[in-house]
Amino acid sequence: MTRRDWLHSTTLFVCAPCACLAGVSRDCCTLPEAPSGAVQFEPGLVVIDLSRTPDLNRTGDALKIVDSARKLQILVARPAKNRFVALDQKCTHGGGALTYVHRHRHLYCTCWGHAKFALDGAVLRWPNSEQPRPLRAHTVEKRGNRLYVRVENPA
Repeated sequence: MTRRDWLHSTTLFVCAPCACLAGVSRDCCTLPEAPSGAVQFEPGLVVIDLSRTPDLNRTGDALKIVDSARKLQILVARPAKNRFVALDQKCTHGGGALTYVHRHRHLYCTCWGHAKFALDGAVLRWPNSEQPRPLRAHTVEKRGNRLYVRVENPA
C-alpha cells in the first residue's frame, strides 16, 4: 500500500461515521429489501412469507420493508432463533435509515452521529442535547412460515 492509499483510506475511515461508509466494510449500513412477492399488506398488518425471504433465515439476519404508498419503512430483524422484531427504520433524530447490527443487538442510525436504539425501540445513545425520542416498535407474531407485523398507527 502506498502512502497515498494509506492516507486516503485513513481519511475516509476517520471522517466517515463507520467502516461501511468509509468503504472498508459493507456489513454495517446496508439492509436488503424484502423480495417482491414475499410481503403482503392487509389492513393494519404486514404479512411476510418466510419461505420467500432468505434474508431472515438465520439468527442475526435483517431486512427492510419499504412501501411509499403506505408510508411504511420497517426494519425486521431476527435477533434469536425464534424471535423476530420489527421497528420503524427511520431514525427519530434526523430521519436517516437505521440498520441492525447483530453483534451488538442494537439498531444504529446510518447518518453522522449514530443514534443507537434497543430492540424494543428505547434510545440507548442520542447524539445531541435534544429530548431523545424512541422508535416505534411493532408487534410481531410468527404463525407457521409467516410473520404478522401489526402497523395500526402509521407514522
